[in-house]
Amino acid sequence: MTSDNATPAFDGLFADTDIEPDFLKTLRAHDPEFADHVAAIARNAGADNALSAQTKTLITLALDAADGNTSGVKNLAAVARAQGVSEQELAETVKVVANQGGLGRLAAAVHALEE
Repeated sequence: MTSDNATPAFDGLFADTDIEPDFLKTLRAHDPEFADHVAAIARNAGADNALSAQTKTLITLALDAADGNTSGVKNLAAVARAQGVSEQELAETVKVVANQGGLGRLAAAVHALEE
């Protein structure tokens, strides 16, 4: 994964309210304070620390694929690409999902390869 200083800092998966997932937008409309709390947890969990933000995004993508969440996989693949993750790294993540989760999970994970 790219780790040069040219890559902009990643503030977390829900740092930008304009591109929040639908569930968080719905939650925000009903309980903005709790939505802010959820977004803050995601920002904290997704930040560069012992694991890079890129690695955390790929892990989250794999977990979404394991849950069969194809829209989450597509969204996280876009985040990963914006972070500098290569197509080869995405393909290897798909292989890990297929190995650990079987063909049903592979069908969900392959959505990461769609641009």
